[in-house]
Amino acid sequence: MFVTTALFLAAAMPNSAFQSERQSVYRRQNTFHAVNNEIEDEDNQSPPRSTQRRQFMSRAAFSTVGMYTSANLPIDNDLYCKCCLKKLPSANALVDLAPSPSKFDYKRNEALDSIFSCSMATTMKDYEEEARPYKSQLFRSLFDSLSMSKGKVNDTPVIVEVGMGTFPNAIYLAQSIQSSSLKSLDIIGVDPNDSMKQYALENAVKSGLSLEDVSLRIVHGVAEALPIEDASVDAVVVTLTLCSVSNPQLAVSEIRRILKPDTGKFVFWEHVLSESDDMLALEQQLLSPLQTLVADGCHLNRRTRSIITAAGFQGEIKHTMMKSADIIGPTIYGIVNA
Repeated sequence: MFVTTALFLAAAMPNSAFQSERQSVYRRQNTFHAVNNEIEDEDNQSPPRSTQRRQFMSRAAFSTVGMYTSANLPIDNDLYCKCCLKKLPSANALVDLAPSPSKFDYKRNEALDSIFSCSMATTMKDYEEEARPYKSQLFRSLFDSLSMSKGKVNDTPVIVEVGMGTFPNAIYLAQSIQSSSLKSLDIIGVDPNDSMKQYALENAVKSGLSLEDVSLRIVHGVAEALPIEDASVDAVVVTLTLCSVSNPQLAVSEIRRILKPDTGKFVFWEHVLSESDDMLALEQQLLSPLQTLVADGCHLNRRTRSIITAAGFQGEIKHTMMKSADIIGPTIYGIVNA
């Protein structure tokens, strides 16, 4: 009851006091296609582990219910960078988008979406820094495999990021394409929270992804009903996404549906229920209901490894423990084949 009331009060807070960090960051640069498809419908001095978890949950809840709010900056079909007024053409998009209404695409609260998107943009820096070595290797391996599977110079891989969010993976895509033999890239970001788009576009430019032959489209959609044709995608990326979808089994099935058979790659980085620490697993089970309230449906107790393997994907699934976010520390990651 307290959490619900706090969320309601946070939604009514004015945004003006928190706009300075993000205003005047970007002017308009014709670099990306931003498409909106509107669909209704352990060291010894560290505190004890249990204390770390409580502190993490407190910070997450506090930031989510109103410590940060975002400015409602306009989202246009073109984006301009303040550092460069020269217009750059973008690559032609290769895959047609065919959004369809879904029972999973429920009506969302725009104010809460705005608060949550800003929270994700401002409170995950330590986590993303710890994840950097793992993610860098993942995306290098992905682009190595994409380069080998593309026989022609003009072949352009299509990559779909499901649950793109604020697009923290933009830096890895930018680095990978610049160091690979690939000449172009078609990226499609899918997210049900439309407030994420402004952050995603900014991260794309800051990461150096504003290349002439990179097409970026960000569309509204849900993982359980992806607005993309069958067998049309070279790779699907999900990071911290399957924890919050309504039906993870259906979402993984959709990912397999849109991937090209035999050659399609599924790249994932997901926090899961601990399988090695019984006390941590118990805490995750107990705190999961609260987490779903303050973190846009995020579950702490998902067994995502078994969901991926049950869908027929094959490949090595690795495991690590993220020290910067203990309650969501147990993590699986890898690249598996469709």
